[in-house]
Amino acid sequence: MLRTFMQFSPRFEQRYIPDGVGAVPSQVPELLRGQNRSLVAGHVGLGGVLGMVLLEIHDFYLLRRLFRPEVAAAVGEILENEARAVAKTRLPGVPVCLVERLDTGRVLIVLGGNAAALDTLERTAAAFRLEVRGRVRPEAVRLTGQELEIRCGAALVLSRGLDGLDMALASALAEASRLARGEAGKGASPMQREFREILELGRVRAVYQPIVNLRSGSVFAWEALARGPNESVFASPSMLFDFAEETEAVFVLEKACREAAIRGFSPGHDGAKLFCNIHPRTMLDPAFTPGETRKLLDKYGIEPRDVVLEITERHNVQDFKLFHRTLAHYRDAGYGVAVDDVGTGYSGLASIAEIKPDFMKIDMSLVRGIDANPVKRALLETLLTFAEKIGCRIVAEGIETESELICLIRLGVHFGQGFYLGRPALPPALPREDIRLAIVAGSSQAVDGLKCASPISDLAERPNQILHNAQVGEVKQFFDAEEAAHAVVVVRDGRPEGLIMSHHLDRLLSSQYGLALFLRREVTRIMDPQPLAVEWDTPVEVAAQAAMARDRDKLYDPILVTCRGKLSGIVSVQKILDALACVQVEMAKGANPLTGLPGNVAIEREIARRAAAQNATCLVYVDLDNFKVYNDVFGFQNGDKAILMTARILGEALASHGGEEDFLGHVGGDDFVLLCGCDTVEPVCQAAIEAFAAASPALYNPEDRKRGFIEGQSRDGRVGRFDLLTISMGVIDCAFAVPVTMDELGQRAAAVKKFAKSRSGNSLVRDRRSPLGLPGETDERREPAEGK
Repeated sequence: MLRTFMQFSPRFEQRYIPDGVGAVPSQVPELLRGQNRSLVAGHVGLGGVLGMVLLEIHDFYLLRRLFRPEVAAAVGEILENEARAVAKTRLPGVPVCLVERLDTGRVLIVLGGNAAALDTLERTAAAFRLEVRGRVRPEAVRLTGQELEIRCGAALVLSRGLDGLDMALASALAEASRLARGEAGKGASPMQREFREILELGRVRAVYQPIVNLRSGSVFAWEALARGPNESVFASPSMLFDFAEETEAVFVLEKACREAAIRGFSPGHDGAKLFCNIHPRTMLDPAFTPGETRKLLDKYGIEPRDVVLEITERHNVQDFKLFHRTLAHYRDAGYGVAVDDVGTGYSGLASIAEIKPDFMKIDMSLVRGIDANPVKRALLETLLTFAEKIGCRIVAEGIETESELICLIRLGVHFGQGFYLGRPALPPALPREDIRLAIVAGSSQAVDGLKCASPISDLAERPNQILHNAQVGEVKQFFDAEEAAHAVVVVRDGRPEGLIMSHHLDRLLSSQYGLALFLRREVTRIMDPQPLAVEWDTPVEVAAQAAMARDRDKLYDPILVTCRGKLSGIVSVQKILDALACVQVEMAKGANPLTGLPGNVAIEREIARRAAAQNATCLVYVDLDNFKVYNDVFGFQNGDKAILMTARILGEALASHGGEEDFLGHVGGDDFVLLCGCDTVEPVCQAAIEAFAAASPALYNPEDRKRGFIEGQSRDGRVGRFDLLTISMGVIDCAFAVPVTMDELGQRAAAVKKFAKSRSGNSLVRDRRSPLGLPGETDERREPAEGK
């Protein structure tokens, strides 16, 4: 759009020189010195046309008085730098494109073309100013605490050739200055016409970016992002909303954006939520009507519970009382609330605590490079703790690399969004399958704290339910007949509408006139219309945090479990606490954080228990061959997948061929230990080897499988070709008739493991020496191990 200035013929042949301009201003000769003079003169000499665009910071003299001189100078320098950047990116190939600072806070852009017209120059200038203003805003707020008003004026330079060029330049500069002072940067009429056409003709469009669950890898929600028509200056959302703010048309634009978002989202959203951006000033608009959004949802068959209103933190809110009243209306109607851009803008933790959002979206400036920045990680950990305290969940925005994603998963962030997970698109694009698998593999490595990655659906029981049009008397009869029942869910079309607790009903009906007042009323009159409901794949600890964040009188109400918005189960708080207690016990045993299998402490305790009971046992030491090379070449995410696959194979082999007392532990890395009965050990190991041989090729791409090797570096630094992953299993017989030290056991296991790994391919070696723990036996008298 900025280049349209060069596409039309002049409308005027001469221009009146404004009053007060009797001589060439001093800035013009300075501008046209040296190379610039030659460029401009050469262009005009060939019949080209020039236009001037003047940008200036409004009331810059006040800025210099209110702030230190270096602050004012820095702001002026930012204006100049951003003007140059916009000119460079938006105006490539223009015959003349000069950007010069006239003085601090005023920048002049001179544009050249073969022909021009006033309206297209004004359009170009308005678009130029909007983009520069958007670029300057963040640094201006950081330096001064407020947004700066940037004004703009544009004028054609009309000259019959080189004669009188200086005077024509002076005239154009004077008129651009006058327009900048008089029009207050409100935008040019061509821009206003184009903006109005976009709104009235419904040309606002929506694209959707996935918000991904960083535990399950599934799409939790789609954020709708507004776009203007392609090939328009308003294609950029920042230009669209900046212009709407200046022309006081934010409310109208918001309405158009919401309708576009809901219209495009309605078919096949598959149970995911819709995140819809909402400007906080929209809620304060005198023409604001809260029911408009609900009408749109009803039109396209979407429930309010499926919509999250995302409030940007970039803009200040003056009337907080009205804002909170409007926000409360949306909450009561069932909408979720998210606060966007946490970490930037006006809102701090105190205002977020006032809003009490369901979601906090962390700005990309805190996410970018978090894997290499300990300060950012510490800050995000603090925000996670804060979120838990107020009962909301974290969405990390701007994820662009694999390492950022893995870092966020390990920190325990709930949801993620960014180009690495999926770009905004229409139709919506799902994340790649390899990314989803990496999320699943990495989610078990979340740091510190009690983590139970199991979905809440694992604890769900069948709910007691009643239709929304039933009478209170029917619920009373149900509770009287089912003494063990404490809650009943009110449903409409399979979706939960509310919750009735038996003790609440008893208290209500036992009051004076309670039976007469309520017994024949619909249950919707007495139900809790906002029970805690979570989707089936919500992790147990997340559901527990949300339950504990409720008001005191609802603290022990059960949690409703939904599947794509429809009721599927109910979970008591007691059951959640029991599940978390079991997790705590397992973690106390030293469970490995990746596989969840018992770790070194638990392995040693199990060996000691069997030795004390003198139970003959076979210890199997399991190790993966060439794992270090695989991990280096394919990355630790794929390495974790290989370890998880091995743990699954060993567990299934034990379950199929082992005994009830058999034990599987994870030493660490790619090392495992099996404790089996001596008669079942070989069937268990053979089953594991066969399953590993069948499954391991899937860890490689077709080219590697065909070659049968990968190139990498070994532990000793040797570079070369290495075979694909195989599994080595060394078996030690332990009689435990006499005490055996852990050192003895470790030395024997190391020797057998070394022998097993010396054999090519998947191997099983059983030590043929006398069992450990026989009376009168020593290692020196025992024969060396033999392969089998």
